[in-house]
This record gives sequence, structure tokens and C-alpha cells, in this order.
Amino acid sequence: MRIGHLDEPGKANSNYRRAIPLHALEQRGHVIVGPAAPEGDTPMRELVRCDLVHCFRREERFQDLASLSRRGVAINFDNDDDLSASDMLSGKSSLAALRLNRKRSAMFTKVAQLADLVTTPSQLLAEHYRSIGAERVTVIENYLDRGVPHFGSRERHDGIVVGWIAGLEHAPDAEPMGIADIFARLLDAHPNLRVLTAGVHVPLRSERYEYIQNINHFDLLGTIARIDIGIAPLVDNAFNRARSNVKLKEYGAGGAAWLASPVGPYRGLGSAEGGELVADGDWYEAIDRLLRSGFARKKLARRALKWAKGQTIDRHVQIWESEFEAAIERAAARMASSRTAASAAKR
Repeated sequence: MRIGHLDEPGKANSNYRRAIPLHALEQRGHVIVGPAAPEGDTPMRELVRCDLVHCFRREERFQDLASLSRRGVAINFDNDDDLSASDMLSGKSSLAALRLNRKRSAMFTKVAQLADLVTTPSQLLAEHYRSIGAERVTVIENYLDRGVPHFGSRERHDGIVVGWIAGLEHAPDAEPMGIADIFARLLDAHPNLRVLTAGVHVPLRSERYEYIQNINHFDLLGTIARIDIGIAPLVDNAFNRARSNVKLKEYGAGGAAWLASPVGPYRGLGSAEGGELVADGDWYEAIDRLLRSGFARKKLARRALKWAKGQTIDRHVQIWESEFEAAIERAAARMASSRTAASAAKR
């Protein structure tokens, strides 16, 4: 296959939705067509020569996608967030952000209806796209890249580290769940505890608190390798219910046990995957219990790493491959049907 791509620039999640699967497909012998520069865009003269164009969001290229579709190029639209339920933009909440996100989400619907294939890691989003008439919708989870630095390795460190690695969109989860107060109480109760957060800042006044503003994707597991317990608290809302479960996979790949809210993508996961689900109001007790039991903590960490090793793209790339091949066949059938209809109209 000759696969072109259009990517939303500057989004870390595009690593899972575009970079990692397309690189794996390239390793299997397929040709990947992209921009000449990392921050550039793939020109139409290249896209028209492709069998399929993989579009991660990029709704503003709708007219180009429609033109490609008319020429017989298969279109795959991919989205991993329910922006219609988010009022966040660049980590800030506002009415303007809500309006912009809803406008983008409406355009996502148009692209999904045009596409020969819609992919998403979210069952909830998949149900939405099926309900609006998308021809073929497939749930493909976010899979890890076994080749990234520090996969499966640990870094020696003092004390026990509880970490929360989260993007700016998780800032609204911290206050209603009382994360700062929970951390403060735990720091008082456990002199050997250290807290690390990345992406989301928690207002803690402690020398044992470390905040990292940004982490490069290739440095992510190196940071998690310093964490013993990774947390993933989620407020139960529409946006969070449509998210993916990759955060827990990342914790596992870094050798950390995890604790998560029983919301959306985390439902159904548990000790077999190296962690525990924590109800609202039980976070202090759940973290405290693991801090006091090194045996339980290390047992979960071993299971988390074992699970993560089974969640790598090399084990699952055939899902993307078969879906792309089927989408190309549907596009060819669509063009043949269109030619037949045009020929019949001329008679």
C-alpha cells in the first residue's frame, strides 16, 4: 500500500494515532508518504498518488479530502477525543474554547461521513460515528512502541514515588477530586514519599514535590521509570468517558503499578493489568495501602509490565493493515459503482 497522511501538528496523541502505526506499517513494506519537514504538510500532488490517506483530525482539509475521495483515494479519518464535550483549549477553560471545539467536532462528523474508514481508540466515539452514518468504524486501541527508550527499565531512586503524568486537558480533574489535599496528607503521613506530576501542576508546598511542565514522547518512559505508583484520576464526564486507556499502558511500560478511576477506558481493567480501580473518595486509602505494602506494589508493577509488553504495535499492527486494505477495496468498489451509474445515465 501507498499510504499518505495528514496530521494535526503539535499533538502528542498523534504519536499513537499516526506516527507509531504508520512506522510499523512501513516496517512491513508499505510506502508512507508524508511532509518533507516535520512541521510541514503533505502536498496534494503526493496524496493523489496514494492508495489511502490517513487523516488524524485535520478537518480544515475537508475539501482536499473530498477531492481525493472523488479520485478514488481511500480516506481514513481518525479521532481520539470527544471535543464536543470539552471547553478546554491549551489548558484553559472558556466559552470560546467550547464553541471552537464544538465547531471542530461538527466538521469531524462531515469528514467521518465522507471517509471509507473511521478509526478511534474509544468505544464511545465509535458508537457516535456509527450513529451519524459513517460507513465503516473500527476501534483500534493505542499501542506502545517497544523501541522507545526505557521501555521495561527502572531507574533507581530514593523513597517511594507517586506520579501523575497527564496532559493539560486533565487540569479540571485535579480540583474536584481533591488531588492536592490527598497528596499533602500522604506527604505528611509518609516521610519517604515523593510526588511527581508532569503536565498538570498541583499546588503543593513541599520539597518532596517535583513538577515537570513538558515531557517529550521519547522521554516519557524515562520519567515513569522513576515512579513506583502511577495514578490516573478522571472525573466522570463525557470527555473522559471517550478517552483511551494508553496512560495505564505507559505506566506499565515504565514498570509502575497504577491506580485509576473506574471511568470510560479504564473500566474492566484491574490487577491482571497491574493496577486497581479507585472510586471517588477512596484515593487516599488506595495510595496509602500501596505505600505501606511493598509486596503488593511490586506484584502489581510486574503484572503491569507484562501487560504492557503485550500491548505493543508490533503485536497489533495487522489490525491497521487489514482495515486499510479493506478501506482501499471499498473505495475501488465505490468508484466502480459510480462509473457504472454514470454510464447508465448516458444511455
